[in-house]
Amino acid sequence: MNRPHNFSRFSRSVWLTAATFAVFVVVFAIYVRSEKLIDRANELRLQSYVLMDELRQSSDYLSQMARSYVVTGDPIYKQYFQDIIDIREGKQPRPLNYHDVYWDLAIADARALHPSSGQTIALLELMRQAGFAEPELAKMVEASAYSDALTVTERAAMAMVEANHADIEIKRNQASLLLHDEAYHQAKANIMRSIGEAYRLMDRRTLQAVSAKETAALWIRCVFVLLGIVSMLMLWRVHRTLHATLGVSVDELHSLIIRLGQGDFSETVPNIDSVQNSVVAWLSETQLNLARIDTERRAAEAKNQRLTQLYAALSQCNQAIVRCTSEAELFPQICRDVVIFGGMQMAWIGMLEDASQSIKPVASYGSGSEYLRSIEISIDGNLPTGCGPTGTAVREDQPFWCQDFQHDPATIAWHERGGKFDWKASAALPLHLQGKTIGAFMLYADTVNAFDDAARNLLLEMAMDIDHALNGFQRETERFQAQQMESFRIFMLERLNGNVSLMDILRDVVTELESMLAGSLCSILLVDDDQRLRKGAAPSLPDFYNQAIDGLKIGAGLGSCGNTAYTGQRTIVENIANHPFWQSYLPLAERAGLAACWSEPIFSSSKKVLGTFAIYHRHPAVPDKHELRLLEMVAHFVALAIERKQAQEHIYYLANYDPLTGLPNRSQLDDHLKYALSLAKRSNGHLALMFLDLDHFKDINDTLGHSVGDALLVELAKRLCAVLREEDTVTRLGGDEFIFLLPGTDADGAANVAQKLLDAIAEPYRIEQFDLTMSASIGIALYPHDGEDLESLSKSADIAMYRVKTDGRHGYRFFTPEMHARAQRNLQLVNALRYALDRRQLNVYYQPQADMHSGRVIGAEALLRWNHPEFGMVSPAEFIPVAEDSGLILPIGEWVLQTAVRQAKTWLAQGLGPLTMAVNLSAAQFSHPALPDVVTRILAEEGLPPEYLELELTEGVSMQNPEAAIAVMNNLHQRGVRMSIDDFGTGYSSLSYLKKFKVYKLKIDQSFVRDISTDSEDKAIVSAVISLAGSLGLRTIAEGVETIEQREFLREQGCQEIQGYLFGKPMPSEQFEVFLRQSTVYSASAF
Repeated sequence: MNRPHNFSRFSRSVWLTAATFAVFVVVFAIYVRSEKLIDRANELRLQSYVLMDELRQSSDYLSQMARSYVVTGDPIYKQYFQDIIDIREGKQPRPLNYHDVYWDLAIADARALHPSSGQTIALLELMRQAGFAEPELAKMVEASAYSDALTVTERAAMAMVEANHADIEIKRNQASLLLHDEAYHQAKANIMRSIGEAYRLMDRRTLQAVSAKETAALWIRCVFVLLGIVSMLMLWRVHRTLHATLGVSVDELHSLIIRLGQGDFSETVPNIDSVQNSVVAWLSETQLNLARIDTERRAAEAKNQRLTQLYAALSQCNQAIVRCTSEAELFPQICRDVVIFGGMQMAWIGMLEDASQSIKPVASYGSGSEYLRSIEISIDGNLPTGCGPTGTAVREDQPFWCQDFQHDPATIAWHERGGKFDWKASAALPLHLQGKTIGAFMLYADTVNAFDDAARNLLLEMAMDIDHALNGFQRETERFQAQQMESFRIFMLERLNGNVSLMDILRDVVTELESMLAGSLCSILLVDDDQRLRKGAAPSLPDFYNQAIDGLKIGAGLGSCGNTAYTGQRTIVENIANHPFWQSYLPLAERAGLAACWSEPIFSSSKKVLGTFAIYHRHPAVPDKHELRLLEMVAHFVALAIERKQAQEHIYYLANYDPLTGLPNRSQLDDHLKYALSLAKRSNGHLALMFLDLDHFKDINDTLGHSVGDALLVELAKRLCAVLREEDTVTRLGGDEFIFLLPGTDADGAANVAQKLLDAIAEPYRIEQFDLTMSASIGIALYPHDGEDLESLSKSADIAMYRVKTDGRHGYRFFTPEMHARAQRNLQLVNALRYALDRRQLNVYYQPQADMHSGRVIGAEALLRWNHPEFGMVSPAEFIPVAEDSGLILPIGEWVLQTAVRQAKTWLAQGLGPLTMAVNLSAAQFSHPALPDVVTRILAEEGLPPEYLELELTEGVSMQNPEAAIAVMNNLHQRGVRMSIDDFGTGYSSLSYLKKFKVYKLKIDQSFVRDISTDSEDKAIVSAVISLAGSLGLRTIAEGVETIEQREFLREQGCQEIQGYLFGKPMPSEQFEVFLRQSTVYSASAF
């Protein structure tokens, strides 16, 4: 493009136009000046007339004043006469607008009406200044002289009336004649003649001046018009040159620039041959470059926006997974979030139906959800509906990315549907449950190639999160169903054991099950002796339906319940509308709004069909495993309820025996024991009563479920009975407790039986898919040494069994007086301990903890001491277990924690520190859900920063429930509180759990430290613990350090801290404070 040439041509045109316009402006200024000169000439002409007229008027007014004075004698006229002369001669200031004031000089005090102009100048001088020519001025001087001469006559006339003559009237007449005679008029005529000649001279002069100015102005006007025409032509030429330079009109160029300035590069700038070398051509080139840059920017922004939206959708998806409790709640939320937050046009989730091998939508959201109406998607690759993205993704268990929905051959069957909603790309992601493909997650975008690598990774992560949620829902469902089954079992047992009629039981069963299975309608039908169906309970079914069913003959294919009662087999009708069993009853079912029916036979113990239990639905439905188990359970319990009325013996059995194990219950035991005691008393014989409690049975129920625990108890009962004699009695008290009554058995016999029981219990169990082992604790009481009735014997056996528990479980003990004394002692301690806090009998001692290398006191362990006024100093080893068993450990432990925290804050405020205050936690404290809040509250109340508090937890307590321990430790760790493992090495810690525990220190138990100087095994254990702690990034502290040899060995192994009598014994707070002030670093001689 020849851009410089275009610009020089346009510049020349502009400069020429500017020069022409400048000349035009100059001529215009000259023309304006000529017009002003004309106006000035006219103004001078007018001013000349006014000045000449003033001389004439002054002469006339002098005559008027003189005549008025002569007639009236009023001195004002004489004064006015003199004023007119003084003003004309320049002796008195001229009034403003003097030429207009003569007429009102006759008014009294006329001067006040006309302020002075401040100008004192003679009239002739004004004429000279006004530019009067010399001839004109001479005539005016002549006229002035004639006027002055006339004033002499007028003064004489006025003087005549001033004299004091008696004939004043005669004088007035004479004076008046003097002012009106021929001489006076001739003098006036001389004045007017001179003024008239001057006027003619002035008129001729001013007319010539005005005419000359007008002629000059005419020529200038012509030049001005001519230059105006030339300027218009030059402007037109500039316009044409500008248009050629720009290529388009200014308005069009302005519109283009505005559009480009606003960032609109979509409309192409015209670039035709005629404007190749124009500004618009440059804009066209610039627009193309900007459009390319804008396209790239928009693509990058769109990508970033898609990723941002997908991240937001992923975040929302994860939140929904946390909040939702079922897939029915989660799926719509996922679809909604991926559309609203993820920027998708539409999303839906479909589940695979195994029977039809097709995908059925279960949730959708967004523009085009109606696309899913009556949609058919198969996973059969041989069918057209199975070759699309969804079918392919499910069939191949791989994500399917369709980057151009309207042109991809895989989506050809759905182009027409998808075209209505302007979908440009789609993605199909398979969903899994426990590793099996169960459905697909479909997404639709409004841009082609919407799913790049980053978007794919995010969507795959979202699909994996959904899979994880589905697995969680499945586990939760299974757990809930197990609880539901157990709850229903308990409910049924309560009804069976209660004093409730059969019909009430049947109605309660149906009502309870309907509340468990939302949307279901249940019925129980009984079969009479004539093989006809009779209503048992169906409170939710319509009365007309119950009436129609009541009395129907059972038979093969006669409805679900009729067929079940006849064949004794379960009948599952998923869809009543097309099932042959219901053809005769279809109008009845449709009227009742029933669409599915599952029927289960109710068998007696002899396998006779007693009736049917059925679950109806108002929509086609297939039962799952849980619902089938419920069918079986309800049928079973209903059979029990029916047979209960048929056989009172069975009810008696349930009233006197444990329903799970078949063992006698407590009622039977009372009867048997009374009989055995009476025989022993009569024969002076022996009798043994044993209490058996399974060790850690609760853990099996909590981890494997009650069904496994129940099965274990049943197998255990069989083993227990196999060990006993026929006359012996074993009773299950409930849970995992059993009582054995052994008539005629002495101590040796009881010990023999107890050992056999322990051996039988210890044999492995195979329950379902689990291999289990058990142990038990047995307490033995003998008649008559340990008691003579059931209460005393039971109490003694219970005390002995408790002793086994405290001694480590898995064994047996006979009751001894020492146990009784100990039990009494425990009772006394419990009672005394209840008041120990209120009576201030408890104290906290503090044992210093020192840094191994520097010797500096870095902490203290808070130790509880009890000084009872009667018992004296009670050992913590004695009263702590009592406090734990009685539940008093919680208030005591909280008091110890608050006291220790308060003391730590006091020392910190006194500058004694910083010190870490270590406080032990009991198992009850650690398992209490409010522990983190209690710790936080105490720290806040006392004002101690959390980093100065260390909570010690024994290894055994931490491993009782590792998962719960991890949760509590994490909670405390988040609040800034540090934790350590106390007595490490005495428990059975799992390294897999230990690395998950939020602890920073391991405390080596003093039992290993005590003999490390002589015992190689203790040395090895201590070394291993220190090495393990170092590998895990944990600190170690050794307790019970009493000798220099122990300290040196620990130092060599890398132990960081020590605690023990070598450094300092436990001491009260006052003594500990003195200790801190006197010695903050231990000396080498002391160790």
